[in-house]
Amino acid sequence: MIPRIEIFAADTIDCLHWPANEQAQYAKRYLIPLIKEGPLSYIDNADVQMKALTLDALVIPLVISEERPNNSDVCSPYSHYVKYTLEEMAKWKSRISQCFLKTLLSSVAVVLRATHLDKVVYVNNWLFTTNPCPELSSIQIGKITSYLKRRYPDYAIVFRSINRYTNKHFFDILRENKYKMVASRRVYIIDPSNKSYLKNENVRRDRNLLKSSTYEIVESSEFNEGDIARITQLYRDLYLKKHSFLNPQFNERFFSLTHKENIFIFKALKKNARIDAFVSYYSNGGVMTGALVGYDIDLPLELGLYRQTFAILMTEAMNRGQLLNLSGGAGLFKIFRGALSCIEYDAVYDYHLPYHRRLAWYCVLAGGIFQHLNVTKWRW
Repeated sequence: MIPRIEIFAADTIDCLHWPANEQAQYAKRYLIPLIKEGPLSYIDNADVQMKALTLDALVIPLVISEERPNNSDVCSPYSHYVKYTLEEMAKWKSRISQCFLKTLLSSVAVVLRATHLDKVVYVNNWLFTTNPCPELSSIQIGKITSYLKRRYPDYAIVFRSINRYTNKHFFDILRENKYKMVASRRVYIIDPSNKSYLKNENVRRDRNLLKSSTYEIVESSEFNEGDIARITQLYRDLYLKKHSFLNPQFNERFFSLTHKENIFIFKALKKNARIDAFVSYYSNGGVMTGALVGYDIDLPLELGLYRQTFAILMTEAMNRGQLLNLSGGAGLFKIFRGALSCIEYDAVYDYHLPYHRRLAWYCVLAGGIFQHLNVTKWRW
């Protein structure tokens, strides 16, 4: 029996008969609001269309990206590969290297704009920094690709957040279906069940810091409306104001939705009725992924708020017996606690596009400078 593929948008989503399985119900709680109200209602720099693709008993988010100058890098290849890299280069101390590479990148950027790099259909893009890996077979990937080529003939087809360490099988079947693997960023994976993890001196210090902390660990179920507003502020101060406004600008409605519908599990550090730090995560396919973190950047570093949230996350992964994807950013911090680094990829299919359109992705693929300059980006 040939799998039937359908796409549901804002005007048809109420006609979708959601499968009863856990994956579809999880998707339902998250996708219906974003599809009906639009991603901009939840993410201030995600001017894209979100739809739901159904295949067999799976429901997978689709994000249709056009050329919008201020979009986040989770839905704009141009923001991810060019604008974010330019921001990182501006922080370099070597003016000679900065000037040379900025000139080179700016020249290539003209080509990428002219060849419409941002004209993309993202498959399984939840607009998270790190997306959960879908359980798709090679045959299903082929069917989805063929369908989207016909439905969106002028768009590249992209799967985000693919790595060889936790997604090796999925990586391989995407390659089987002629997807180009374009290096995107460096992420960090740790196995907290490994005995060497508990012997790590930095891990021991973090755990002891958390044990002696004057903060109370607050669970998701104990959050109130004021807490949601507070963690929104903490996230935006850290990810946007301190690092980059190209990061997804999740607003209070996003945090309220992901909290209320258990899309993310939140834990926070609270004292005197105020949250000063939080961490969030989700679990998929035996892998736990750190989603978002935040802490009061105006409080003294000596409090070790980031270290404490890290210890909370590591303890949770250990208790669950799951691999932990720590996403990107703070690389040395994570490596010094036993994490292994690996490259995360965008899987890109563009063989149906005319050559001048494919040139954009060839530039990104060939220009290893884009990918490897991006590894310092704040992602978690």
